[in-house]
Amino acid sequence: MKILLIEDNQKIAQNIKDYLEIEPEREVDTAFDGEKGLTMAESREYDLVLLDLMLPKLDWKTFIQTIRKSKSFPIIVITAKSQIEDKLELFEMGADDYLTKPFDLQELLARCRAILRRWVVGNLFNYEDIIINLDKKEVKKNWAILQITLKEFQILELLIQNQGVAVSRTDILTEIRGEDSIWETDDKLDVYISTLRRKLGKNLIITVKWFGYRLWGTSE
Repeated sequence: MKILLIEDNQKIAQNIKDYLEIEPEREVDTAFDGEKGLTMAESREYDLVLLDLMLPKLDWKTFIQTIRKSKSFPIIVITAKSQIEDKLELFEMGADDYLTKPFDLQELLARCRAILRRWVVGNLFNYEDIIINLDKKEVKKNWAILQITLKEFQILELLIQNQGVAVSRTDILTEIRGEDSIWETDDKLDVYISTLRRKLGKNLIITVKWFGYRLWGTSE
């Protein structure tokens, strides 16, 4: 597990690095400001980024907006409770999870492992007991192949391609309409989402109120 930690408090950063690197399977690079963190994130390969909310030189929003144009690794935001004014904004900007200070290092490690368990590896997307093969257009739950329609798979694929970011209802409808635009309506989209939740579980596709949908997390 190759991790990039972007944290301006060097003592906190060192504590996190020391703990995560107890096991030789994990390697942590550190950056103490947003600009350096962005340079490292763009030029190297990482499995995961831990991003402090308050950074010198480059703010977290600019970091996420910029890095999402070229990289697709998961991002966990680390923040003080007083800084969480709008959790939904974190997810809409492209964060995958957040952790408030002070936190237990064991919890941080558990969050890292959980995020990576549900991240795309190549063309395989894994979430808990669900495996989605983007090449074969095949969906398995508990290793059993599910019957998924083409429209349902198109919705899943679009959400996977935009993981960590909410996708609007308009964009989803545009993706699945094709030549059948006259038949694809908002009501029909609700049916597709409801059917997918019945097949895959209610926690995979999350409603973003007044906007659209995203993969996993806490419904707002």
